[in-house]
Amino acid sequence: MPLQNRFYKALLQSGIIPAGSRLLVAVSGGADSVALLHLLHGLADELALSLEVAHLDHALREASADDARFVEQICRDMGVYVTVARHDVRDIARQRRGNLEEVARDVRREFLDATAKQRNCELIVLGHHAGDQAETFLMRLMRGAGTAGLAGMRQLEGRVVRPLLSFHHEELVAYLEHGCFAWREDESNLDSSFTRNRIRHQLLPLMASFNPNITSQLAGLCEQLRLDEDYWSAQTSRVLAEHGTRRKAGYSLQREAMAALAPAVATRVIRAVLHEVRGDLRGLSATHIGDVLRLVFTGPPQGELHLPGAWVACRYDEILLYRQAPEAVDSFEVVLPGEGIYPLPDGRLLQLSLAEQASGEDQHAVEFDATALRFPLRLRNCLAGDRFRPSGMDGTKKIQDFFVDLKLVVEVRKKSLLLVENETILWVVGLRRCEGWRPVTGKPVLRVEVVQNAS
Repeated sequence: MPLQNRFYKALLQSGIIPAGSRLLVAVSGGADSVALLHLLHGLADELALSLEVAHLDHALREASADDARFVEQICRDMGVYVTVARHDVRDIARQRRGNLEEVARDVRREFLDATAKQRNCELIVLGHHAGDQAETFLMRLMRGAGTAGLAGMRQLEGRVVRPLLSFHHEELVAYLEHGCFAWREDESNLDSSFTRNRIRHQLLPLMASFNPNITSQLAGLCEQLRLDEDYWSAQTSRVLAEHGTRRKAGYSLQREAMAALAPAVATRVIRAVLHEVRGDLRGLSATHIGDVLRLVFTGPPQGELHLPGAWVACRYDEILLYRQAPEAVDSFEVVLPGEGIYPLPDGRLLQLSLAEQASGEDQHAVEFDATALRFPLRLRNCLAGDRFRPSGMDGTKKIQDFFVDLKLVVEVRKKSLLLVENETILWVVGLRRCEGWRPVTGKPVLRVEVVQNAS
């Protein structure tokens, strides 16, 4: 079956390019992208496709300007609108302090996204083929990627379409030769300093000497892994919907629910949340993910990890995944010389007032025998070794142990305040008063109350 017919049949079966679509085709001038353009152009009328072309000159070769002019000429001959841009990728890589290959890919993606948006194109069509898929698999394998990475490139990712993944470079070249279509050879594809080129020209031929069908088999393996990943992705989404909560600073997961998951699902959930929190997973290794899982499954009630670009903490029944750790709480202490209203660090107010009789206590207010206390009082953060006598208890208790009993998370503990007379703790604000100093009938009452700031 001629390549054009096979391509047409593949498009219909996959449905990745609906009829009537407005397409932006990325054309470098090489055989693969030029073949893609000709194949799509040949089906444009039948599928009611609207085609535009985008070409990025990476300024890495002296001949790159000639490639741009070649693409422009092809588009003029076809009557297809083309957008051409030139970016000094080597200079951009220096500015971003990144790997040249990776930066080139990022810059190209940024250019295509911007052009598609500007030209109102629904889909971006790329010329990646089965050989590219095999190379991608091997590159990611050597970098230690998980199954999601090893699944390789998808035919449809967002608005990016790769309709040639089931085709081979050799048959695309044969198609061009049969149609007498010209293309450009990029000599940088022979540069052995690029990892992909070494895989293409050294590793894959060696593997083909053992198995001539290695490219097709690696591409098929990627397809199987994608099917598996689609299943696991659905499981991950279900867990996040049932046991995850987006927060302003990041994400929260229910620890008990996570600990009950199979490791395969838990791993994917952690990776998915970290990807959302950070924007990507660059710099995170399998070791980092393993550290998170150990913290979740076997770690202490409260523990935390500082990962590249992320902060993970267990807070009893909750797992927090933030881009960065919460800011440290500044030490706080204020002297209370007598009646009045005093500001609290969280914006609320502490009101001290004298009354003739008690009016009742609650979570936000306590009352004392005013004659038994001596001003000034102090309001401060908790300190190591602090002890008090909780209401209803005979003995004293460490503040730290009191917090543990209440299962207060670290961040709440750090913000907790104590009302103190000399070194005696009178009230763990909002949590528990001390035993003693209760109001006495006929004696003045000191009422201490936390109120909202009306302003």
